[in-house]
Amino acid sequence: MKKKVLAALLSASMVMGLAACGSSEEAPAATTEEKATTEAAAETTAADAAADTATDAVAGMEGWEPFADQVTLRVAVYDRGDNGNGASDVENNYWTNWVQENFGDQYNINVEYVGITRSDVMTDYAMLASTEDLPTLCMEYDYDKLATWVSDGYLQPYDVEQFKTIAPTYYQNMEDNGLTMYTEMAGDNYLVIGNRPYGASTYTYCTWYRLDWCEEAGYSEIPTKNSELLDLYAKLVENGHQYPLSGSKVSGAGVDQNYSYRDYPQDEVTWATTGDYQIPALSTEAQKRFLKWQNELYNDGYLNPEYYLRSASDVEADFINGEAFQWSGYVSSTMNVLNSLYENDPDAKLAVVVCPDEFVQDETWGNSNAYRPGGNIGAMIGFANNATEDEVKAGMMYLEWLSQPENLFTMQWGIEGKNFNYEDGKPVAVGDQTGLEEQQGHNNNVDYWMVVTAIKVLGNIEDDIAAINPQGLPQDFYDQILANYNGQMAIYNAGKCNVDCMFGAALDSVTEYGNTLKEELYPEYRDQLVMCAPEEFDALYDELSQKYLDAGYQEIIDERAQLLEDGLSTRLQ
Repeated sequence: MKKKVLAALLSASMVMGLAACGSSEEAPAATTEEKATTEAAAETTAADAAADTATDAVAGMEGWEPFADQVTLRVAVYDRGDNGNGASDVENNYWTNWVQENFGDQYNINVEYVGITRSDVMTDYAMLASTEDLPTLCMEYDYDKLATWVSDGYLQPYDVEQFKTIAPTYYQNMEDNGLTMYTEMAGDNYLVIGNRPYGASTYTYCTWYRLDWCEEAGYSEIPTKNSELLDLYAKLVENGHQYPLSGSKVSGAGVDQNYSYRDYPQDEVTWATTGDYQIPALSTEAQKRFLKWQNELYNDGYLNPEYYLRSASDVEADFINGEAFQWSGYVSSTMNVLNSLYENDPDAKLAVVVCPDEFVQDETWGNSNAYRPGGNIGAMIGFANNATEDEVKAGMMYLEWLSQPENLFTMQWGIEGKNFNYEDGKPVAVGDQTGLEEQQGHNNNVDYWMVVTAIKVLGNIEDDIAAINPQGLPQDFYDQILANYNGQMAIYNAGKCNVDCMFGAALDSVTEYGNTLKEELYPEYRDQLVMCAPEEFDALYDELSQKYLDAGYQEIIDERAQLLEDGLSTRLQ
């Protein structure tokens, strides 16, 4: 399989050069030396010219002027299917118009937002590329997707010196957070990268559960070990809570993650070849443990027997209506699911699942309190292959403008008196923005400002958790969210969690087989395994695992293993 090796992209803890494929033909020594000397001189001249240009130019917004002819800047934004927690169309709403009025109109730029289906990113981008209609700023959270886009020619390289001059604030943020080492692919700079504060934790994503149900069953909190959970679930059913775990079909990247079913410390080859969260690792021991647990829950009657016909919105509805024990989501000052639950049942008593600060593993089921840390890389942004010079410049200007503290603050917090109020000198978001013209989108507009930072920050973890703590509810979850963060950090610092392996190559096997595996075969095989009789599980797992491997997963494993062996990946830390 021909490799399209891309350049140095590695974890912040280790800098490693990744080789690029060259010609296999050997030139005569003298010719090679002459060519190298000529190329070096040309590169030096070009670098000096770029440096001189950057020095002469006025850096930052003070050096900007409106374009003589209007430029259209198309910016990708996730469409999560919920229209921003009840807000209007992600492509056209109060905040997209606010950007146009306060940025676009000032510089003769027409800002258009392009909705990208969050659960089907690669398909959307492929369709846009096929019609030569890619957004100027293409963005994603997953490096391998960007690597594939570079390999497939979706993106164009950019001039770093130009970017430093136009967007010095953004570039400084990359330098301050050690992100500049990730920008280069195939010998050129393709990416600009937002930061992810607190990347060792996943505290912004929590699971809420019915504490009142636990207490009725004789538990003061939800257990950590699966063995104890089975006892709790049995008592919930005895107390009249049918199908307490609800359930929905699986689809898309990131489903059925097995981090809490792995053995720690991890084996490096297993981590590198099957540890990616996007393609479910059917055939591994960790996935077997996870699915065997799901099989137990299904056969014991804790999952809705028709879960495979249901969507995530059905699970939300069950939780809101008091028919589901738990629900997971991103923490935000405005959370419609929690608002609706308390409207239906003002006396409901909830709690957040808190990660214990010591590593706990159930010997029977193999589950633990390990999780997937994201690292400090936030959104990665590339410039579309067909973007003009002016459009690329407009994109750079947009990133710099959004990086300005006052603009970032407004996009994150909204308008004082409507979206937030000050308490003790600190902003506190309004819990329910329903009906406001200024209503913010998903997670306080995160899909617009994610290009700068993945999490809004005020300076320390206590204030930052307070900033996203759900507001306007009968209960306060601040202490539990903070305790969960502290527990996760203790586990991380103990070496029980690892950032996923990152590869310095476009994984051709993933491009060829990835979608079929995760979108078609895995959901089919997974449902067979979940719904089979327990005594049939082991043999069926072996059978379906082999089919999964034969359908392309083995090629993915082999390609990743080769890149690890060739030194073209990060290493297990």
